[in-house]
Amino acid sequence: MSKQGNLQEIAYEAFVYAYPMLEQVKTINNMMKFMDLGFNEPVFNRTLPWETVGMPIVAPNLTSMTGGILIGTTNGPVTIEIPEVKDRYIVYQCIDAFTHNFYYMGTRANNGEGGRFTFYNKGQQLPDLDATPVELESDHAIIVIRIDIKDASEKDLVYSIEDAIKVIDAPVTHRKYPVYDKEKAFSPDFVEIINDLLTEAPASETELFERFAKIGIFSDVTLTEEERKEVQAGTDAAYADIQTQSKTATALGDGWVGATTVFGTRQYLNKNYMNRAIGAYFGLWGNSKAEANYFLGYFEGEGELVFSKEELPPLTDIGFWSITAHDENMMVKANEYDSYVITMDNMEFDEDGGITFKFSSEPEDGNWLYTPGDGLGILLRAYQADAEKIEGYVPPPFIKR
Repeated sequence: MSKQGNLQEIAYEAFVYAYPMLEQVKTINNMMKFMDLGFNEPVFNRTLPWETVGMPIVAPNLTSMTGGILIGTTNGPVTIEIPEVKDRYIVYQCIDAFTHNFYYMGTRANNGEGGRFTFYNKGQQLPDLDATPVELESDHAIIVIRIDIKDASEKDLVYSIEDAIKVIDAPVTHRKYPVYDKEKAFSPDFVEIINDLLTEAPASETELFERFAKIGIFSDVTLTEEERKEVQAGTDAAYADIQTQSKTATALGDGWVGATTVFGTRQYLNKNYMNRAIGAYFGLWGNSKAEANYFLGYFEGEGELVFSKEELPPLTDIGFWSITAHDENMMVKANEYDSYVITMDNMEFDEDGGITFKFSSEPEDGNWLYTPGDGLGILLRAYQADAEKIEGYVPPPFIKR
């Protein structure tokens, strides 16, 4: 193989590896701009979830308050303190620089118990605090926080939970977070963003990064114009494959798509870098399947979803689920009926234990959701599912009227 051809192959492999991280850098940059996200300081969106109805937000979660903490451990460990929350669902999804879900706290992970957690890098001295140590592979992580809220009467209670989530010990400074540049991200210069993002290669991927060094990752390489063309060809081919394979990898049948196997820990993903990239293309920061699973259906017109008892989402004893109706672009359109989402505690079950959902432009008895037009997007969220059974689960087909 020629040198140029080898560079194209390496670039393909490196972009598949890097794509999720590039998407995460873009997202965190947006959070820094619109939410004033900074290192080692909790931030929350104080807007009630249903107040976002009508805004240009794709598949908004209408039942949870959200926030996050950007953990930065370059200059030492970071310790956070979380409150006990037993009366509602709460999750702290910890995502590293590689987009792995490396740790969880919350309702499922630690029974909603409060406590302290110290995030640190290997070799760092832990502070003299009574806290659970959590080792990081990178020198930063994003903790995505979701807290369930039923209605406006719970606003102050949820705010008090948010206020009790604190960083109690952290270094004063952290190295600068990378700046996202779309032109760079899809060119041979994507390596510059990765070099700004990471400080070293993971121990399990040393050989991989030695290959990536040939196009400039963790190395000082000046490519000729011809070599840059080869790297660009590899980058373009990788992104095209991510898009193509995401269609087949997430297709479940009967108009449904899902992603139960493309999010998780490094160990779970087991070096399947294409799956990790597909997960980022499907939707960044998807939960591990033990925590939450998402099933999207794209349909037309009015109709019904009829679940037999055996077709209900397979959940654990503490699991729950919901159905949300969207337009063809997965936006939630405002309507005079305030009909947007049905949660498990509001569902009316059939006598045989099944359930029927109705989607139409006029109100109906039972489990009814307003459909805003010809295009209909339905999102089923299943939390704390049976991890084995959910992997092969497909919701029933949409019955068009």
